[in-house]
Amino acid sequence: MSQASTLFVGLDVHKDSISVAQVSSEPTGSVVFVGRIGTRTADIDKLLRRLQSRAVRPVFAYEAGPCG
Repeated sequence: MSQASTLFVGLDVHKDSISVAQVSSEPTGSVVFVGRIGTRTADIDKLLRRLQSRAVRPVFAYEAGPCG
């Protein structure tokens, strides 16, 4: 399986968890819920390694609330 050139990653950040979804830049790409991860640095590092294996360039966005 070849890597997508760009993978868009959405993060919904909460106090105790981060919900993660992704969609590739390919025309047939659909939104996929990746799952929930913890908020520790190790959890985020693991997510980054996982996503970098799927795309050359992951692009991240997060849900901005009243505090973000």
